[in-house]
Amino acid sequence: MPDKLKNEDLDPGNGASRHALAGVAEWTGRAVCAFFFGAASLAEFCGRLVVATFKAAFSRSIRSRLPDFPRVFARAGAEAVPVTMLVGFLLGFIIAYMSAAMLNRFGAEIYVANLVGLALVKELGVIVAAIVLSARSASAFAAEIGTMSVNDELAAMRTMGIDPVLYLALPRIVAGALALPLLSLFADLAGLVGGWLTLSFFGYSAKIFIAKAFEFCSAADLATSLAKGAVFGGVIAAAGCKCGLETGLGSDAVGRATTNAVVSSLVSFIALDGLYAILASVAGGG
Repeated sequence: MPDKLKNEDLDPGNGASRHALAGVAEWTGRAVCAFFFGAASLAEFCGRLVVATFKAAFSRSIRSRLPDFPRVFARAGAEAVPVTMLVGFLLGFIIAYMSAAMLNRFGAEIYVANLVGLALVKELGVIVAAIVLSARSASAFAAEIGTMSVNDELAAMRTMGIDPVLYLALPRIVAGALALPLLSLFADLAGLVGGWLTLSFFGYSAKIFIAKAFEFCSAADLATSLAKGAVFGGVIAAAGCKCGLETGLGSDAVGRATTNAVVSSLVSFIALDGLYAILASVAGGG
């Protein structure tokens, strides 16, 4: 063995460390590149969406897609009402039950109505509706448009001069923005019913529960919640449409697009909700 061969070259642990560092560097580089490519893709989609919106506003061709809008709205809104109300009811019941179990020790179980009403109207109702819309509609939008991409239907539309963003994505985004505020109202209503059912075990009537539930809630709180719902609904639908338009080729492409749609829509609206909470706290001085 040559004398110039260093001892560290014979150490297998040193080689493993180098390979580990190289793997970390490679993973970091891939993650950074994926982030910038994703940001560029998002910016491109937002630009195409803005252009499609102006085309829809100043062109009569959008009228040809109006018959498709009621179907999309019904699937995103009306068909999601039962599961939204079920989840809202269970959430209100659980929150009220757990809170009453603690407050009952101090004889303050009546304040459970305040907690349930404030939580549902300001935050939880729209969150429940957004989760349902992400699970049902964002995945459905991605699967529908992704299947069209795999079958080369989107390529055929582009060949004929038809913009897929205008004729496929925009109606779904508008439907999502309109459906989510309505779904949040149903979630609020069902959650209040679940909360009242818990307090009824303690002998409180529905009249007292309703009076206490809306004691600290104002019309501004409800309007803010509905406005957030409209923004969340548009973002969720846009995430599903974007993933569907970016579907690649292959048997598992639609499955990957559907998974990415659900994950990206959930992360997007939760991040927006957190940003709104920070901005509202800063603006309110708290």
